[in-house]
Amino acid sequence: MMSPRKNRIAFLIALFVLVISFGYLLAVQFEPTINQAYVVPDQNVELVEIMKGLELENAKSVERIVALRSRLNELESKAAATSDEVRLLTQRLQEDRAAAGLSDVAGEGVIVTLGDSTRTPTLSDDANYYVIHDGYLRMMVNLMRRYGASAIAINDQRVLANSPIVCAGPIILVNSSKMSPPYVIRALGEPEALFRGISQDVFFKILTVYRDQFGITCSIQKDVQIAIPASLDNRALKYTKGAR
Repeated sequence: MMSPRKNRIAFLIALFVLVISFGYLLAVQFEPTINQAYVVPDQNVELVEIMKGLELENAKSVERIVALRSRLNELESKAAATSDEVRLLTQRLQEDRAAAGLSDVAGEGVIVTLGDSTRTPTLSDDANYYVIHDGYLRMMVNLMRRYGASAIAINDQRVLANSPIVCAGPIILVNSSKMSPPYVIRALGEPEALFRGISQDVFFKILTVYRDQFGITCSIQKDVQIAIPASLDNRALKYTKGAR
């Protein structure tokens, strides 16, 4: 019969072996998770490279679209000089394109500029008040339409009825194009009506409070010569077919 001392030593040895075995099982179990954690940076690098490639391809497509539209305009101008009927049809086509946002337009209107704050929020501040959000841009576009805007653009992107304005992490996408502040929102329309309606709207007044309190950029001005580019995104017509 073993003595109490020997029983205690045997128990401690068995406990030690059990702890070592349990630790080994835990290490084996969590090894895949650890390995996967180290794979994530490589995946991020790959995604960044894919995004850069898509942006380059998109830029080349935009250049081709602009060149083809320029060539098409030349051909239409030559055709319009051949007869009164062709001239009338060409004029109607140009008007329809302008209404659909598929051609450049210019005229009077207003320019609203929104930008992030240059101040650095403290730990006790809510950083959301110091930046311009995608919702601000959507709301401003809706205000411009409400007060009579006939054409709108954010920076270099024409905004149509179905143009997406979304947040993608730290950036804002308009028509899938990356935007960076300041966001210059131009609208064609009767300048006084647009200026008065937007500047007196509750939403714009809230932004002016944020400007005074948190340092964001928020301004509106009337302009007699505003240029709005044509839309380069024809997704609205992608699934459209003529009626039979």
